[in-house]
Amino acid sequence: MKPAETTPRRIGILGGMGPAAAIDLQAKVLAATPAAADRDHLPVVVWNVPQVPDRVAAVLGAGPSPLPAMVEGARALEAAGCEAFAVACNTAHHWADELAASVRIPLLHIADAAIGVMARRPVPPMRVGILATRGTLAAAFYGERLARRGFRWMAPTEEEQARLVDTAIARVKAGDAAGARAPFEAAAKALADRGADLILLACTELPIAAEGAACPVPVLDASRALAEALVDFSLRR
Repeated sequence: MKPAETTPRRIGILGGMGPAAAIDLQAKVLAATPAAADRDHLPVVVWNVPQVPDRVAAVLGAGPSPLPAMVEGARALEAAGCEAFAVACNTAHHWADELAASVRIPLLHIADAAIGVMARRPVPPMRVGILATRGTLAAAFYGERLARRGFRWMAPTEEEQARLVDTAIARVKAGDAAGARAPFEAAAKALADRGADLILLACTELPIAAEGAACPVPVLDASRALAEALVDFSLRR
């Protein structure tokens, strides 16, 4: 990708779910931008307001919908002049259609971005292991999209989800990234041992848990794929 010859389009990040995920996504946008000077970087507006009802609880029918708070943020990004936006939370994409319909600017979907990167690999994976929140797995948008593109996929067992994945995510949300590494490694190894040849990090907290971790198979960070999609949108005319 070459630096833009015209002014890049303004993009938005809808965050707060949790706050570290939005900061992580913005950092990945910065890293993915082909810039030689400050002025070459993208104009980015971030709505990082964490007072949003729990997404996992809502998907599982155990809490109020986060959609009104998400719509407020999306409309604020639109009012700030963003020409497209992304959501720095995988589980929140359960409401992607309603959220996209609430504004006039496009929503770049994290699962579409991740699966697009996966499909462009020199040797696409045969079986994808998904690490995500319970809400994302229950919402099923990754599984449905993977199946439509011809990928097989697998998820942790209930015991692995409870003991390893939920723990890793909770520790990142509590600010303990180092403490999240061991349960993440164990969850990734369990999927690889059952035949996964790629681990898809389908939770925006998990890339933080994965920093410095050992994994027996390649890892694909959905939030990094989303950052690259944001950069591509901003620079493409």
